[in-house]
Amino acid sequence: MQLHLTTDDLPEQDRIAAWNAAIFDTLAITARPLPHGTGAFRARFAACSRGPLLHCSFDSDGFQATRKSREIAHRQWHGYRVYREYGPGVRFTIAGQEITTITGDLLVADADALFEAVPQGRYSDESCLLPKTLLTPHLSPRGQPSAIRLSGLRGPEALAARYLDALTQNWDAIPESSMLPVAETLARLIAIACGATAEDQPDAVRAARLVQAKQHIASRLADPNLSPAGVAAALGISVRALHLLFESSSTSFSRYVLDRRLRACHAALVGDPHRAVTDIAFGWGFGSLSGFYRAFHSAFGVPPSDVRAGKPTHHEGLD
Repeated sequence: MQLHLTTDDLPEQDRIAAWNAAIFDTLAITARPLPHGTGAFRARFAACSRGPLLHCSFDSDGFQATRKSREIAHRQWHGYRVYREYGPGVRFTIAGQEITTITGDLLVADADALFEAVPQGRYSDESCLLPKTLLTPHLSPRGQPSAIRLSGLRGPEALAARYLDALTQNWDAIPESSMLPVAETLARLIAIACGATAEDQPDAVRAARLVQAKQHIASRLADPNLSPAGVAAALGISVRALHLLFESSSTSFSRYVLDRRLRACHAALVGDPHRAVTDIAFGWGFGSLSGFYRAFHSAFGVPPSDVRAGKPTHHEGLD
């Protein structure tokens, strides 16, 4: 499935009816206007399947969403929806259980359970449909939940949330051949967040910790004081554990940071031709101009001035 739906080009009086028809057809969900809805209804939805996963995103004015017997009979998903809340929140009733999400939450729910949803404002969310065949074997023996809300702020919930964020942000860049192991890691992390034993899933935890580390590095890449100790402290792990994370991916912390800074400098040289090379180098955390020139030439085979001149380069850094 690869789908983009929008009401932008429709007459205002036809939008909610057209939206209901489209959402029922694709997701087997009925959309009804809210009792106190005002203004022109605007909604956008995108879905794309790759490997075993289906990624969906909503950016929509509020409507009541329901999935009852009629909708389930129209389409069954045989999976769990792993939902990431970016909006102000949604009030769900799933298999008789009432759950209200807030910004940043994860919601793991059986995609074939009866549900109703009413947003606090707009819908703004992303989700992945995870096949039950991938998730169920890793869930706690206590049973399979119809729905569970995860805060996404700390512990196993944070690992799962950050991994899901990285997956959705890099969706188009992940080869389809890699989607199965990515989905399996997500399933194991979701199972841990839902109560399974983390010790049984060391590879999944390690993969998620590495994603966390890389996200933290990306947010502080321009900081010349970026250090293993600072990153380890932010992740709540030891410096040795941090180095082991990068060694498991066949690189080192320092090599990874250097590569990302060099990539950023290369992009700045191309994208901002009037910015001084010195400003670019120091602006991306290099503490020595001579060190920057040596590292840049080693990585790309040419000095920064050749990049400005449009000469071809090669890259000996990380993939």
